Amino acid sequence: MMDWRTPQVEDIPGIREYMERAGMRGSDAAAANLFLLREKYNTKIAEQDGFLFRKYCGRGLAGRDGLAFPLGDGDIEHAVQLALKDRAEKKKDLKFIYLTEEQAKTLSGLKELEILTDPGNTDYLYTAAHLSELSGRNNQKKRNHVKHFAAIYPDCTLKVQTAFDEQFCKDIVEVEESWFDSQEERVDSAFVERDEIYEACNHWEDLGLIGAVAYTGDGMPVAMSIASKISEGVFDIHFEKSYGDYARDGGFAFINQRFAACLRADFGAEWINREEDIGLEGLRRAKMSYHPDLLLQKYHCVYAKTP
Repeated sequence: MMDWRTPQVEDIPGIREYMERAGMRGSDAAAANLFLLREKYNTKIAEQDGFLFRKYCGRGLAGRDGLAFPLGDGDIEHAVQLALKDRAEKKKDLKFIYLTEEQAKTLSGLKELEILTDPGNTDYLYTAAHLSELSGRNNQKKRNHVKHFAAIYPDCTLKVQTAFDEQFCKDIVEVEESWFDSQEERVDSAFVERDEIYEACNHWEDLGLIGAVAYTGDGMPVAMSIASKISEGVFDIHFEKSYGDYARDGGFAFINQRFAACLRADFGAEWINREEDIGLEGLRRAKMSYHPDLLLQKYHCVYAKTP
């Protein structure tokens, strides 16, 4: 039986090493997400025989209840057998979720399976060049939004931070609180996300976070974004916020474009993952409006049912 445990901050370096060796690009593979979303999805991890196993209980969300593909350098068939034994001992079905196309093919090579897609879990990926340059006719509206914001707030500056800075984190929280207060209807997910942002600030360096805050000329924080590295050249955007008139004037487009340019120039970003739309039409439209360069499809399957 595997020794499952809730991810802790001290697990982050080891988790990130597994992700980087595997060349993962999905938002589920961001080490910071494994920690920050551990309560939301009741996430557990286990290490055995050189493999990292991840287990999720998504509380009824499609494609978020099961095990992720084992990551390691050994025999994948052996890793699957370990997972199968663990599930059988607990009298549970062995279900794999968050599978990439390649991972789904690997499992299908071991056993004939019905592989199903998870549209709501599809990640939206963009090249860093795309988001930082916003070139081409398709991005004309986004360029206009950035220019509009810059014209209204000509003295707006962007501060990017990797080391923990108390005032910087206070500014991030101030943007989040201003956004939160501006919401007419506060759904449960908004409360959960706010707590995640607080926790991100409390464990900033442990999680390897990179943050950006846009300030007006008088020092007012008006937009923020938080990212982390998934694997070489691939970065995940965990949070992005602007509020009020600043948002209406193009604050989201401004922080998106400026931060992408910084990630590309200073951190070697080649791909930027803006995560999934979780089946929400508004999120889907927002992500599609940037014309993704890659839709990273996720799959799931039931590998074995408990007798």
